[in-house]
Amino acid sequence: MIKYTTQKGKFIKHCPCSPEAVSCGYYNINLHTGCPFNCSYCILQAYLETKEPVFFTNINDIKKELEETAKTTKYLRIGTGELSDSLAYDYKTEYSEKILELFYEFNNIIFEFKTKSINIKNLLKLKNIPKNIVVSWSLNTEFLIRNEELLTPNLERRLNALKQIQDKGFMVGIHFDPIIYYKDWKKDYTDLIKKISKIIKPEQIAWWSLGALRFPYSLKKHILKFENSVLFEGELIKGYDNKYRYFKPLRYELFKIISNEIGNTISNSIRLYLCMEDDEMWNEILPSIKPEEDYINNYLYCL
Repeated sequence: MIKYTTQKGKFIKHCPCSPEAVSCGYYNINLHTGCPFNCSYCILQAYLETKEPVFFTNINDIKKELEETAKTTKYLRIGTGELSDSLAYDYKTEYSEKILELFYEFNNIIFEFKTKSINIKNLLKLKNIPKNIVVSWSLNTEFLIRNEELLTPNLERRLNALKQIQDKGFMVGIHFDPIIYYKDWKKDYTDLIKKISKIIKPEQIAWWSLGALRFPYSLKKHILKFENSVLFEGELIKGYDNKYRYFKPLRYELFKIISNEIGNTISNSIRLYLCMEDDEMWNEILPSIKPEEDYINNYLYCL
């Protein structure tokens, strides 16, 4: 059952980041909550009271909040996708059309749709493609999509949607988050990057994030419902943010091999960044980038 209500708090919030992790300066707009997909690692299972979608009806209030936020942030990057998938319900809400209309006006702010869905019909109707709009896909190996990302479109359908959006003229983004360790991860992530390389235009990639599996203890009981889950195959420890995450040497190996493969197979000029990692990991994996919020935000600002 779908619920409609007003957002009583603020729509725009700084992306939550653990105190010891390096922030990239991103902001979130929450237009609705809940998700139709059933991913084993999804934090929403522990965070939200219900999985049923809740849509906020007073989204016109966002304009005033944008004006206020823009006064204090020079390079503003903002998007939906924190408490739901950005486009999964777009065939019902058509919120993308309202967002595009709003960000035509705020053309110095970069807005990102972040999705696993293939609901791109409303975006493909556009004739004039705004330069400040990024459409990003969360991608993972075919094995992980089958076993951990239930009810989501398969890899081929996501890549096809990405290609259509790219060919339409949009900037695109890619998110490998979470990267998950399992027996064949090296081969499968290498194959995934090769598949992406066959369709992607490096000059249209706004950014590409890398984030290793992490989750709060409260999510464990949800994960155990997935009989074929491989989330516990890697060595997990309680990290600095009280979330379970891979032992640091394993995270380093995941990031190093995957980032090298992206550079060697696609391009060394892609704006890679790490999600929820400390400055030590940034210095080891992306040594040319200062692990400071203002610097990273400027680095990822692609206008």
